[in-house]
Amino acid sequence: MPWVKLDDRFPSHRKVALLTDRAFRLHVSALCWASENLTDGRIADRELPLVAKVRNVKATAQQLAEAGVWDRIEGGWEIHDYLDYNPSREQVLVERKKNAERQERFRRRKNGKPTPPGNGSSNGVTPEGSDAPGEHDGDTTEARRRHDGDTTATGSRREEPSDPQVTGIRNGVTNGAPSRPVPTPTPSMADVCGEGARSTRADAASLAPIDAANFTLTDGMRRWAHRDGYASLIDIDHSTQQFVSHYRSTGAQRKSWPDAWQKWIRDDAKRAAERRQRATTPSNVIQLPSGQPLTGTDATVAGWAALATPPSEDSA
Repeated sequence: MPWVKLDDRFPSHRKVALLTDRAFRLHVSALCWASENLTDGRIADRELPLVAKVRNVKATAQQLAEAGVWDRIEGGWEIHDYLDYNPSREQVLVERKKNAERQERFRRRKNGKPTPPGNGSSNGVTPEGSDAPGEHDGDTTEARRRHDGDTTATGSRREEPSDPQVTGIRNGVTNGAPSRPVPTPTPSMADVCGEGARSTRADAASLAPIDAANFTLTDGMRRWAHRDGYASLIDIDHSTQQFVSHYRSTGAQRKSWPDAWQKWIRDDAKRAAERRQRATTPSNVIQLPSGQPLTGTDATVAGWAALATPPSEDSA
């Protein structure tokens, strides 16, 4: 996925710190838009509403121009000094092609196929010689072919200014002469695989048992709930969400998650049936010998009258 690196002092820069919240959001969104779509920092007027969902987007863009962060050009806008601190579309496409060729050479060597001539590399990913990091501006860490021209923006380091009061910040908010961007070194295959494996293991360890087991509500489980009549008493989807939330919060383990789910549904349905029965059967109903029921106040009065009447000799 495309990404943009910002200087850690970017929000505190004097031009940026004075922006409104809407202007700040539009500016950061525009940096991402330009990097993702390889526009060299330009945003057309018709594209402006697509960059960020802010109110009065045209007036907000004018605020950025007045702050010196954007420049007005024919038919749109341009992020100030964008190409001084970010690779151009041409640079990104060239580096993408180089990386794709290195990946292809690596795959061919791995499969024992002849490798076409090119700039040699040690493992097809970590370049050597003329392809070493630092030899070319905008060297990227991924080679991806995208039909829409999207790319990942190459982060750059800034030179420390001689005057500490002047903060050199990339992405078009500099005060002085811009420094030449230095590309980020490309990690080796071993580093990438090692980090990926450690990250995967850490993510798996942090999951609750029910998530680690990839529990999901299947069509077969739905059919079971409808067949046994539970779906007529409860909302199966809601009960399943409650089931997952319960075991996710407690972290409890079960030998069979489908069996545990069925028990949960049966208990939910039983409680729902009991609630329904209580709601339809009033507790203050008295059946007279004639078969006529008394409810409400009549039943209460009849009950107290029965308690107040002394027992007859026949009943004694």
